[in-house]
Amino acid sequence: MPATDSLYRLEKEGVSARIYLDSLTGLRGLAALWVAVWHVWGFAGRPVYRFDLWGTAVDLTPLVRTGWAGVDVFFVLSGFVLGLAYCQAWLGNRPPIRTTEYFRRRLLRVLPAYWVQIVVLLLILLLTGVTLPATGDVLTQLLMVHNLFGDPSTQLNPVYWTLPVEFDFYLLLPLLAFLFVPRRWLWLLLLSVLLVVLYRYGLFRYAVHELPVSQKVWWLNQLPGRLDQFVSGMAGAWLYSLAREKGFRQSLLYRWRIALLLAGLAGMALLAWFIHITQPIGAVNVEGLTYWGGHWSLFVWHSLFGVCIALVVLAAALGLGLTDKLLANRGIMYLGIISYSLYLWHFPLVKWLHEAKLPLLLPDAPLANGLLWAALPVLLVSSLSYWLVERPFLRIRHSH
Repeated sequence: MPATDSLYRLEKEGVSARIYLDSLTGLRGLAALWVAVWHVWGFAGRPVYRFDLWGTAVDLTPLVRTGWAGVDVFFVLSGFVLGLAYCQAWLGNRPPIRTTEYFRRRLLRVLPAYWVQIVVLLLILLLTGVTLPATGDVLTQLLMVHNLFGDPSTQLNPVYWTLPVEFDFYLLLPLLAFLFVPRRWLWLLLLSVLLVVLYRYGLFRYAVHELPVSQKVWWLNQLPGRLDQFVSGMAGAWLYSLAREKGFRQSLLYRWRIALLLAGLAGMALLAWFIHITQPIGAVNVEGLTYWGGHWSLFVWHSLFGVCIALVVLAAALGLGLTDKLLANRGIMYLGIISYSLYLWHFPLVKWLHEAKLPLLLPDAPLANGLLWAALPVLLVSSLSYWLVERPFLRIRHSH
């Protein structure tokens, strides 16, 4: 059964759309966990996980090594959840959204935990005698404009590159919502995909093709490099809202929700496998032959993956017994509740634990060994960040 106790009540009461979907909170938790496992896998030496199952070779490596795609899930989910409020307002199910109130709520949701972490990381650097970053670099991160004026090497935490990308979506949402009406949503989605593909191709071909991979990641994913994923989520929100308006059981989408889920999961699995064979572990980025070398998939992979995620999100929102059991249970939902703090804190903790060279409890299973050491510290620190920083500001956010 979906969790309903006081732990989740604050989250549910503060939802702008007035529709709270337990399964999407769980999906957010799994996305954060996926990213964290990927980073642990990287520090573990990127081992291959291939084994024989009843005479069939099974390779789980693509599932682990594409954990960075948890960020894609975040972008699509943001488009769905935030877009849902505007859809409900358009349909007359809630008052029109005031732009000032919308931005107030976004700032209170994102900035407190982020700023507190920046202060804590700076204090740790100071106490350990490590050279502090330049004042300008810290300031751009505090203002969340380091995507424009910063560099990957100046970030206090490598996951920070995603935050201004997400915040740019927040800035664009009121305009996108104005354009996003039933007759236009498909055209807007197609135009956003076209814009993203042209941006990624043009930037790679004429600006970043000779840069290191870290710089390619940095620039190719800046706005509008992932805009279509956010718009895919908004499209899912529109379809969900229209199905809900008609009555779910009379909706064609509701009857096809299992097919939507299977299509989305199959697409995600195939794309993960494709990236695995296009960019083998340890491969040199040969121009035109490997993903970061400029293979055509570099320009369309995230677009296709975003559509697949949107199908999964839509199916889970429409309601399925399987997704409710997997995503709307208390454990997974708790990860969803603390997912923002988990996302912020997992990398520094995993890195520090790796540098501490802790004993190998499982010498033949480096990923499992890393997870054993990291699980409790990450869960504890993320929980403290949520309860001591996020939750008080959530109460303030929901008080108006």
